[in-house]
Amino acid sequence: MDKTIVTVTMNPAVDIQYVVPDFRPGRWFRASEVDRSAGGKGINVSIILQQLGYESAAMGFLAGFSGEYIRDTLRRLKLTTNFVNVIGESRTDVYIVDEVGHIETGVAEAGPYISDEALHRFMKNFDRILSRARLVYLGGSLPPGVPQDAYKDLILRCKEAKVPVFVDAFGPALTAALEGVPKAVKFDHRFLFSTLGYPMGDLDDVLELVSKIHDSGVEWSVTTYRAVGNIFYTPEGIYLVDIEREVKEQMVSLLAIGDALMAGLMVALLENMDVEKAIRFAQACSLEDTLHVKKGIRGRDMVESLMPKILVEKLD
Repeated sequence: MDKTIVTVTMNPAVDIQYVVPDFRPGRWFRASEVDRSAGGKGINVSIILQQLGYESAAMGFLAGFSGEYIRDTLRRLKLTTNFVNVIGESRTDVYIVDEVGHIETGVAEAGPYISDEALHRFMKNFDRILSRARLVYLGGSLPPGVPQDAYKDLILRCKEAKVPVFVDAFGPALTAALEGVPKAVKFDHRFLFSTLGYPMGDLDDVLELVSKIHDSGVEWSVTTYRAVGNIFYTPEGIYLVDIEREVKEQMVSLLAIGDALMAGLMVALLENMDVEKAIRFAQACSLEDTLHVKKGIRGRDMVESLMPKILVEKLD
């Protein structure tokens, strides 16, 4: 049996994105555009992987009517799923995109409570599917009831099975995950500075912290820097990445840009791209996601056409 990519979304969501011209709090608005989709970081990654030509199996927890909507949406997309049903209601996240002010506002729910019994069932399913996994992605928040070291536990299981792990999380869940030393990590440096107790600083401060993470054994890390730029720490050095100004002006929405980037990086490494090409491909996936309201990318050809628009500077 062919090996597959496994994505884990402990806390899936129904994502509702409203485009509202000149949005201001305290008023009523009629949205000029609405996009409703199944979401959560791992689910977003599975969808984008499919758009890039790669199959995956999406895992996690689903609850209530929202959970059924998520499951049905993924089935319609012909994505493989392995979710554990729990009591309650899967969360709904709302994003408001202001077309005039170019500001995004979001409200996220906590998600359903996950019992010890449900978590045990998930872990049994995970161990079973791990035997045919080529790569595992862990992403997003942890719902109530799930221990903050859950990602670390999953990483250690993957290591025993010799399966590389990519992680995109924040807060205590990320801190614990780093102890497990995954292959690749993406994080917002503001969360990491806050969680680890470092003061907010300039580029040199970010590089110092990222270097410590790399020294622990993490091969790749991607740190958000400025609005849409990133710092890539790779086995061949540190790269500062940005986007050409005229393309930035075409951006519509930042929803799921990190998920597109991680999906692109996973594909790049699976295809053994050289470091600079891998960086350009991953960042181009992220960029393509921003050029329209609907999450995801509009095809690999669109991504590849944007690669020359990515500015890459090697720092070390």
